[in-house]
Amino acid sequence: MMTRIAYICNGLYNSAGMERVLTTRANFLCDKFDITFITYNQRNRPDFFAIDPRIHRIDIPANNNKEFRHLLTELLIKEQYDITTTTGGADFIFLHSINDGSKKIFESHFSFDISKVWLSDIQNRWKRELFIWGQTFRRIYHAKKYDQIVVLCKNDKKKWSRYCKNVTSIYNPLTIQTNEMSSLMNPKAIAVGRLHKQKGFDYLIDAWKLLHQKHKDWTLEIYGDGPLRQDLQEQIDYNHLQNVVLLKGKTNNIVNKYLDSSIFILSSRDEAFGLVITEAETCGLPIVTFDCPSAPAELVEDGKNGYVVPLEDVRAMSDKICKLIENEKLRKEMGMKSKELSKKFQKETIMNIWEHLYSQLTTT
Repeated sequence: MMTRIAYICNGLYNSAGMERVLTTRANFLCDKFDITFITYNQRNRPDFFAIDPRIHRIDIPANNNKEFRHLLTELLIKEQYDITTTTGGADFIFLHSINDGSKKIFESHFSFDISKVWLSDIQNRWKRELFIWGQTFRRIYHAKKYDQIVVLCKNDKKKWSRYCKNVTSIYNPLTIQTNEMSSLMNPKAIAVGRLHKQKGFDYLIDAWKLLHQKHKDWTLEIYGDGPLRQDLQEQIDYNHLQNVVLLKGKTNNIVNKYLDSSIFILSSRDEAFGLVITEAETCGLPIVTFDCPSAPAELVEDGKNGYVVPLEDVRAMSDKICKLIENEKLRKEMGMKSKELSKKFQKETIMNIWEHLYSQLTTT
């Protein structure tokens, strides 16, 4: 009889990295496990990523968190899953207390320090620090009650392990496949992510302003959408970059966009993993990334397949991009190294680790 696993998340209608990774994993593992996705109030919004028809799909259309808790509890007691997993949504604070007999996993798809980004707009320093610690303590308090905590990188594992037992790190798998590599000859760089403060595209625009003084023929394409689209466009227009920095919105064919580019840039304030880095690597792009918490420095070998520059150092980011623009041989050497490094994120490798974890949990 197959082990029954339920993944619980707020919704699968977004095109973000967490939804892509979860559906990729479930699709890969559904021939070995009986898998169910449970969402909270998604209603008629379609799932963004295709799900294998063997995967069960349940949506709980609750009007509030209290009703959601009640309905989810009834469902889990009825279904008797072997493993239930929270991705840190509304269920995170109570899933561990539901006595349905399942092993409980908390998957953290945000970095340990994400509250520093979420609360950075609070002007009063002491109030900001108090709120950051409050949110962090709340996550730690509930996370300690889970049978297993899974984070996305070794750096976050160290931070969580100061407070919690049963912490392990599992990298995200590649969610795209291609044998092709970019020619690295197009005068174009690419960045990908939700247009949100966390992704730091305001820094990237400032870096491109400096770069544009030397390399007016190079363009930057930013793929993704989000709440800061208008603000970022205004920043682009104010700096007279509207012809070279382009907000391209969402795309259903990101592989072709990587292959059509010559440099990948990540300007995030915080990244639990950085799926877009590994995607760009498998397309043979050299990488320039901020050394932000938590994983980018684990995904890029500084000086070998790209550059890891100090967080928020716009000048350093601009200088490293310029170095790649000005040296075709270096771009191609680093692109080859990126392709090589991407192999350790192949789905088969990562899924074997998940299979082993699930087996351990259900035999103890």
